[in-house]
Amino acid sequence: MKISLDCFPCFLRQALEASRISGADENEQKDVLNSIMSTLLKVSPDITPPQIGWLIHSTIREITGNLDPYKKIKTFHNNQVMRIEADLVKLIKESYEPFVDALRLAGTGNLIDMGPERQWTDIRDIFQSFSSKNSDFFDHPSFERSIKNSGKLLYIGDNAGEIVLDKILINVLFRETNVDITYAVRGKPIINDATMEDAQFVGMTDIVRVIDTGADFPGVVLESCSEEFLDYYHKADIVLAKGQGNYESLSDESKNIFFLLQAKCPVIADKIGCQVGDLVFKNGKA
Repeated sequence: MKISLDCFPCFLRQALEASRISGADENEQKDVLNSIMSTLLKVSPDITPPQIGWLIHSTIREITGNLDPYKKIKTFHNNQVMRIEADLVKLIKESYEPFVDALRLAGTGNLIDMGPERQWTDIRDIFQSFSSKNSDFFDHPSFERSIKNSGKLLYIGDNAGEIVLDKILINVLFRETNVDITYAVRGKPIINDATMEDAQFVGMTDIVRVIDTGADFPGVVLESCSEEFLDYYHKADIVLAKGQGNYESLSDESKNIFFLLQAKCPVIADKIGCQVGDLVFKNGKA
């Protein structure tokens, strides 16, 4: 998915917010914005939003010297969701449709994102009505049919905190399917995206094979990924990709990919054909 002119104001907002989270003083914040504006003047129209995101956060790391500005935020989000994990697991176990509700829960968790503008203040509020949220773009029957005929699933995660909900879904997938699952995280810290450290912290590595992309884009830029990741990607019969960044970087691929995300910006919503705020679960080829 190529960038849109409507992405540019968001890039600048994100750069300013991230520089402040990094602890940059006002002069450093100005340096960050000047550098990003200079980059945007020269950027190729074929570049994807995650590639711009990488440029933004590389610039911030270089100017501030802070290699993981969101580390405390990620730990906080992981802890917050882990505190209610047992209650959420109980809800899924008692659900009339545990498979579908686990998908909805994991998709709802995609709101825990420090990239777009946030519409929440307390993570617990995100999950109050996840099971009753209707969507015309939630094609779980296609996924259920596809996964029954699949041997290998590559599940590409997105954010910290959210990763706890991925763990709940993976446990349901293990109970209800025979598919072999590999879970992927980012290769290095970028925004609040989950890394191997987060996977270990929340116990994901205790239940499933976890690999990383080998890169620090807030998405999956295939030409920059490690050979290990690409091997799992190409051998997978089905890919479940969480979040906007993965959608932005993989939506034009011909692979059998199901995207699970919250539509958090007008550009994404327009491409999908949904409304901002919709819960989306769809095959990229559909």
